[in-house]
Amino acid sequence: MEEKPLTISQIYARGRENLAQRGWTRRFPPQSSIGAQVEANRKYLDNLFFEPNYFDPVEADTGFNIFGTQLKTPIFCSPLSKVEDMSENDLTDIARGVAGSGAMMMLGIGGSRELQEAIDTGAPVVKIVKPYRNIELIYEKVREAESRGCAAVGMDIDHFYGSLQKGDLIMMAETFGPQRTDELRQVISQSKLPFIVKGVLGVRDAQKAVELGASAILVSNHGYSAIDFTVPSLIALPRIADAVGDKATVLVDTGFQTGNDILKAVALGARAVGFASPLLLAMGVGGAEAVALLIDKMTEELRRTMAATGCPNLSSVNRSIIVEGPPLW
Repeated sequence: MEEKPLTISQIYARGRENLAQRGWTRRFPPQSSIGAQVEANRKYLDNLFFEPNYFDPVEADTGFNIFGTQLKTPIFCSPLSKVEDMSENDLTDIARGVAGSGAMMMLGIGGSRELQEAIDTGAPVVKIVKPYRNIELIYEKVREAESRGCAAVGMDIDHFYGSLQKGDLIMMAETFGPQRTDELRQVISQSKLPFIVKGVLGVRDAQKAVELGASAILVSNHGYSAIDFTVPSLIALPRIADAVGDKATVLVDTGFQTGNDILKAVALGARAVGFASPLLLAMGVGGAEAVALLIDKMTEELRRTMAATGCPNLSSVNRSIIVEGPPLW
């Protein structure tokens, strides 16, 4: 079997190893920080602080309506795909936990069975379609989402140039590809469901998504698997929210872990916040029950801090409750 070509990081790593074995003691420059945008998101989140409003206490309500569905919490499961290390029931267990906590579920790559089983849990389900080079496959996936009763549908524009896996290994570049503006406009216009454009990290793309007819924008770095060193989603969020205004619903994900993280994102302009890895970790603890417990705990923390900052509901949350710490960069 022919060995696959090495990636950049693999060349550097193997070179260091081989030269060390030959007795080299030379110091080489440190390697680039793969996935720096995710680390920067976390660093930025931890540099935002709340200004409390302890007088005139309020009861905080975390519920809100999105795509015609009333949710108990502004939490959604970021698009999860059925990957080879998952069991047959893992996605369904996460969807059951999401349903039990009154949140929203998004699915990525997967077949009809995974989609239907998630819908059958009672969770509102959003199908995020990959930017397939085969345009007919995109239409097929959108039609299936409509016929099975999804709450919305969307597309990962940040996978136009393939998916990053295991550092800097590019996967599926032959399967995914950039979508022409006129073709994407047609996909959006023909969908009977609200359409989400996922992977937006700049004002120009946000405005283009609105122009093409998107109902919502998901500001996202796609974890570690899109384009490296893109603008961290939380840093991009306020500018995009300001540019879009009320023309589209703004969502955000990448690197969020707590209820306080959610409140920071809502204050900066998001309507809801996505979690993927945290829900996978919860699933590993105790399936659907642990997923629901984690979402409930994050919602409790969100509600408590909303009350402490004088916010009775999500629409009352704004940037005035946030104080930014010392400059990071």
